[in-house]
Amino acid sequence: MQKLYDLIENLTSYPGVSGFESMAFEELIEYVKSLKLFDEIGTTPVGSFYGIMRCGKENASMVLCDAHLDTVGFVVTELCEGGFLRVATVGGIAAKILPAAEVNIYGKKTIKGIFGSKPPHLQAPGESEQKMEISSLCIDTGLPLDELKKYVRVGTPVGFPCNLQKLLGDNLAGAGFDDRLCGAAVLRALMMLDKKELNVDVAFQFSGGEETGYKGAMTTAYRLNPDKAIVVDVTHAFVPGAGKTREGIRAGKGVDICFSPQTHRAFTKSAVATAERENIPYQLSAAPGRTGTNSNAVQSTRCGIPVLLLSIPLKNMHTMSEIVDLKDALSTAELIASVLKEQA
Repeated sequence: MQKLYDLIENLTSYPGVSGFESMAFEELIEYVKSLKLFDEIGTTPVGSFYGIMRCGKENASMVLCDAHLDTVGFVVTELCEGGFLRVATVGGIAAKILPAAEVNIYGKKTIKGIFGSKPPHLQAPGESEQKMEISSLCIDTGLPLDELKKYVRVGTPVGFPCNLQKLLGDNLAGAGFDDRLCGAAVLRALMMLDKKELNVDVAFQFSGGEETGYKGAMTTAYRLNPDKAIVVDVTHAFVPGAGKTREGIRAGKGVDICFSPQTHRAFTKSAVATAERENIPYQLSAAPGRTGTNSNAVQSTRCGIPVLLLSIPLKNMHTMSEIVDLKDALSTAELIASVLKEQA
């Protein structure tokens, strides 16, 4: 479990708001090189990182493991008197969770800021009942405007800092788990393998742009041209008040295996059989159409790629305090490793 925690701690420390993934490349490349997993590594012009583990066998097929590198965040739209910033959201973020949230502003140097809004004492009657919008919020940097302009301009990315917190049991809180957590699970899976014992080459793509349109998954999968793909993402874990369909997805109960028109039926059934045979905790879910993950883009790349979708249950998705049970991330890594061992 410690190896998995260390991977999560490292991968969630890089900036990488969707569209600005290249900000993570330098540190990410150095870290991945230190793991000594891949025979080839590279990046793409649209924000994806990839690595290839060669099994050494002639004419080996390739299985791709996909997680996305980008995170939700914000982009600066206006610099205001008093050191305040107006921003727009990048990806799906509910404005109501933002007041008093801490953020990093990734300008010429990283600046801390706090989201603020008009306090209740100053609001007009009925104003507090209105739906909160990002346009009614601003980020307070505490800097004079002239000083702020030295480091920040319109178009500067802003993201949640990841302050990892160990909770009770194996629970962990932090930001960027969507989807850096899944990248950590993939790398942990590859650390469990001896590539000389594999019958397939394994590629890992940490794709860009998932939160804003899947561009990284589509283009990197096209480049790598795999024979099969395992897409790994987070999924909403059950919380009180959630709908009936979420009751079967519980934190701490294992990796979620998804059946969907966007996933390959035989590949998915095989993964279920593997989980049962290896006693790996798992849960089943069904998506009637698009899964809201990179499976959509990978499946339809080139002539079509058989896709298996695995997900890690997550609470508080797209917030500064996402919560995961590390046992679920570990079961995901174990299933990925077991599935890869079986490929011919």
